[in-house]
Amino acid sequence: MASYYLLLIQFLFALISLFLVWQSVGYFRRMWRYKKIKAMPFPRSYMTILQNTHQYKTLAPKQKEKLHVMILFFIDQKEFLGARMNINDEIKVIIAFYACLMRLGFELGEKDHVSTIIVYPEHFIVDDSDTIDGIHHTRTSVLEGQSANGTVVISWQDIAQNIAKPGKENVIIHEFAHELDFEDGLADGTPLLETSNYQKWSEVFSKAFTTLKKLEERQKHSKGLRLLGDYALTNEAEFFAVCSERFFQTPKAFKKHFPDVYEELKRFYRLDAEKLFSSHPDHNE
Repeated sequence: MASYYLLLIQFLFALISLFLVWQSVGYFRRMWRYKKIKAMPFPRSYMTILQNTHQYKTLAPKQKEKLHVMILFFIDQKEFLGARMNINDEIKVIIAFYACLMRLGFELGEKDHVSTIIVYPEHFIVDDSDTIDGIHHTRTSVLEGQSANGTVVISWQDIAQNIAKPGKENVIIHEFAHELDFEDGLADGTPLLETSNYQKWSEVFSKAFTTLKKLEERQKHSKGLRLLGDYALTNEAEFFAVCSERFFQTPKAFKKHFPDVYEELKRFYRLDAEKLFSSHPDHNE
């Protein structure tokens, strides 16, 4: 019996050792790729594509430099798949830009768990089903984007519209915000935070969500509710995703109507979006 437990312990140690070796190999491989990419010049064609995004033009040279490396690393590490369409550099660069813009305050690779990006030419249809009280329900939804388990599905038509007519919405930011929310395994509107920040986050977001929900139920309108839109009140996960959109798209207006929520997102993203884009008129509305 003693020899059996000894063999079991040795087997477990061997598994742990193999896992650590595998982790180390993966880490050094990523570092090697990072160093190689960091030494690469940023393609001029990519720069031309980015000039069409109003946020990029307002960034300081140091921020652009960091984003260039993040974008190259993002494109190198992700699998882009076209659904009934071909994937070109414009699609890759635009998606990479907004996904990396959200993580500009983080270290390279931090809070980045997306592995696959599927792009549709336009809105796509998803069939969903569940069983409630023994009754089976089937629903068909037309979506701009969807995300789960490291995969983001997104509509290029909506991305192009967001860029052509910059406003408060951005489907890339919305879907990648969902992925940040999923980091702790729950789609509940609360991403993985420092332990000491959970209570404040919960208080601020719950208060804002509940207040707006009551206004919606009473059919009372407010500028804050109009800024976020009804879809933000679908549930807490959508509320976080929409607030993230407004944080990056219309930071001044968002801060004005939701100062406490703004501060929580500022702490989470480690960025002050209002200052980041203060030189661009579209962000001062």
